[in-house]
Amino acid sequence: MPKTAETKFVNSLFLTNLIQTQYGETEVKIKAYDVEPASADINDPYARSSMNRILIKYTSKVNPIETVITFVAKIKPTEGLLVEQFKKADVFEKEILMYKSVLPSMVTMIAKLGSVIELAPQLIYSSETPSDLVVLEDLTARGYSVENQTLGLSYEQSKMAVEKLAFFHAASAMMLSENGQAFPKFTKGTFHAEHKDKLSYFPDTIRMVGEMAAELDISQPMADKLLKLPAKALQKAIEAYASDFKGFKVLNHGDFWTNNILFKYQGNELVDAIFVDFQNCVVGSPIIDLVYFLAASPAHEVLEKHRDELVYIYHETLVLLLQKMGYMKSIPSLLELQVELLKHGSLQVIYALTVSPFMRTKDAHNTPPMQPTLHSPNQSTNVKQVLRAHAPSIVAQLKAYEMVGLLDWGANESKIKGLMSRFQR
Repeated sequence: MPKTAETKFVNSLFLTNLIQTQYGETEVKIKAYDVEPASADINDPYARSSMNRILIKYTSKVNPIETVITFVAKIKPTEGLLVEQFKKADVFEKEILMYKSVLPSMVTMIAKLGSVIELAPQLIYSSETPSDLVVLEDLTARGYSVENQTLGLSYEQSKMAVEKLAFFHAASAMMLSENGQAFPKFTKGTFHAEHKDKLSYFPDTIRMVGEMAAELDISQPMADKLLKLPAKALQKAIEAYASDFKGFKVLNHGDFWTNNILFKYQGNELVDAIFVDFQNCVVGSPIIDLVYFLAASPAHEVLEKHRDELVYIYHETLVLLLQKMGYMKSIPSLLELQVELLKHGSLQVIYALTVSPFMRTKDAHNTPPMQPTLHSPNQSTNVKQVLRAHAPSIVAQLKAYEMVGLLDWGANESKIKGLMSRFQR
């Protein structure tokens, strides 16, 4: 397959160095290689425009019989619609930093508990020249795959995802407790005052839901409430991302949903989960990842039956890990976490209307990115069509939110404050 501008530097010398670095082999001879875009298959975690799979056939002194291996190369675009956006963004710089430094430090922190826990693919190579490039192990070769986002995650998958998230958060909380400036590059997430001019999609979509109320079978009283939300939506989301949460902060993944979580099975048994795409990490309250995951990933029936249980499992795992790691600061209680989720319930509403319906479609890659610096005003998605397709689940979620007062923040917050007071007695 012909190489693109992004992959033209891939040659036998480059690949020989990769193999020697990764496997410590000598006298490596590249017999053949191919570079191709990651498959569009639903179970291919690397099906992104900037992702390429490198297949190599080689021999070496240790392996004289021809061996076939694959790597995954994530390359900064040098042509096409995203070039200008990437020129202004630092997402590649952040991701390289995560793979080279932050993630290995987290794994080392967790290893103090007595076992090595994988959080992400292994970094094989990274560079800024001749192109911004990250080469990772191909996890599909070890049996990992992503699930179909249109179906949603099962209870077992959701449970494992939040348990593994607790490892990620706990390790980062320990690093922050030892050095409050441990993650200086990750202070601005999706919702930040500096990104306001790139976030109009969120209030616009909420407004659209309100305007389509009759068509979506949303009651008029509820529609009236929805139409009052857009004016305060960004302010509320920014406040949630900036929450102090009693001084407890973690490094959030920032884009924690189905397509960025890979699962591995042995037979019929689910044995592991690993995360990818660390471009949007941000320091803040753990609800940033929790609310986003719950909105976009578990199957609707799992959310109906097990939402509170998933929050409990996350918290129980987080507390256990922090205690075993010797975390010296105050660890928020389950009640405090529940209050934090309620306090920033507006973020739940925003995601339920603007993220969940779109992340649960086969065209999820067409939705506005969670990295505002990659926002393109020319990006078009048939928003109304997606909202119509997900009308029943949207209505069901809105009714649940209305019962606990989470649709009242457009006009007043008295009901929410009353609920918080009741929980805090």
